[in-house]
Amino acid sequence: MKAYLFIPLVFLTACASNQKPRVSVISTMPARPQPTQSIESVRYPENLKAYPVGRYVDPNNGLVMHERHTVYRVETTAQWNLNPNAPVAVPLGPPVGLIDPARHDAPVNAEVVAEVNRQKTATQALLDQGTRFDQTLSQLSGALQVTARLGEQNRQLRDELTTAQKRLDALEQELRKKQADALVGTNDKTKTDEW
Repeated sequence: MKAYLFIPLVFLTACASNQKPRVSVISTMPARPQPTQSIESVRYPENLKAYPVGRYVDPNNGLVMHERHTVYRVETTAQWNLNPNAPVAVPLGPPVGLIDPARHDAPVNAEVVAEVNRQKTATQALLDQGTRFDQTLSQLSGALQVTARLGEQNRQLRDELTTAQKRLDALEQELRKKQADALVGTNDKTKTDEW
């Protein structure tokens, strides 16, 4: 019976013998972030620290050993600086070759000068033609107004002529009627005188 009590103790001691891997770490010296000029007044950079680590056995796998190396760790991530500061010139990177024409003189050579002179001459000729065109349009506009007035006067004269013609026709008919009546009246008088 004593043997039966001894067997579970053997199994329990066998389970308890699981050793944890030994990790030896060399003293660490955290790296300092590189000083930035005035960019910190706009955005705080991330802080990186380097930790040199000596040889050690991987805690997850006892069959793996790591050689001495450096581990880099981000201590704090980059974040915006919300404190009010004076405006800062933020470096925008290397220039790409963009030239602001307002700040730089254009390259000058004989071909460019000749082309500019040609363009100036063409522009002046175009402006002169535009002025002449405007004058011609104003003359045509004046002539159109005069023609419209003359047309209105012609219409009035035509209306008056038509009215005068109708009156003349009416007068002629009246005159003929009176002449016809006068002839008939003289014929009647001569017939009555004869008897």
